[in-house]
Amino acid sequence: MLVNGELREDKISIDNGFYFGEGLFETMLIYNNRILFLKEHIDRINEGLKTIGIDKRIEEKEVINALKELKFKDGVLKLVVSEKNNIFTWRKNNYTEAIYDNGFKLKISSLRRNKDSIVTYLKSLNYLDNILEHRKCKEEGYDEVLFLNSDNEIAEGSVSNIFFIKDNTIYTPDINCGLLNGTIRKYIFKNYSVVEGKFSKDELLKSDEIFLTNSVMGIMPVSKFEGRIFKEKEVTYNIINDYKSYIGHAK
Repeated sequence: MLVNGELREDKISIDNGFYFGEGLFETMLIYNNRILFLKEHIDRINEGLKTIGIDKRIEEKEVINALKELKFKDGVLKLVVSEKNNIFTWRKNNYTEAIYDNGFKLKISSLRRNKDSIVTYLKSLNYLDNILEHRKCKEEGYDEVLFLNSDNEIAEGSVSNIFFIKDNTIYTPDINCGLLNGTIRKYIFKNYSVVEGKFSKDELLKSDEIFLTNSVMGIMPVSKFEGRIFKEKEVTYNIINDYKSYIGHAK
């Protein structure tokens, strides 16, 4: 099933994905007519489908064929899967060089991430906390909002994973703190030495640099967090340049 505004709209079957959010999604970056980290996205959604008990499997070929039918070379491909639906949509990538130059302004959410909930670790259609908190932070003049968990440990952003740098060492919250293991998070682990742990807001404020990751924006420097201005971004920019080189040559 392929759904995309002007191109084509097929009938969508009403199921528990619509009624109760029983489904999953993946958001994939299309760069130079290639879907980046396709295998990682497919592996994650298939593992998630097993976890929530939906007896189906998404194949890479299906995603590649959807991209061909949509006929776009660059942008963002979204796949939504529920019991009776596989839906593909496309949109533009709105991250510009100016946004990376300015960096993100980050704040703490008043909500707490439930590290004991299975939903926390899935890219599920139960995304309302993230949507509402992200919308609220944008209205307040921020770019992203950070969730702490019920133990006041750093968890994740509403649309991102978080990393910080102290004395040239990269740190990030452990998955068990209550976060989604993002595709770019995995890329960072594969290419750099990273220390996982349980970290407080104060440790984040005392860090040298902060950056955020997700599959669409890649790696985003943080310029302001809870009133503190982060001028130093040297390590982050080195990581960004490495990433740009990687996706330029990735197959």
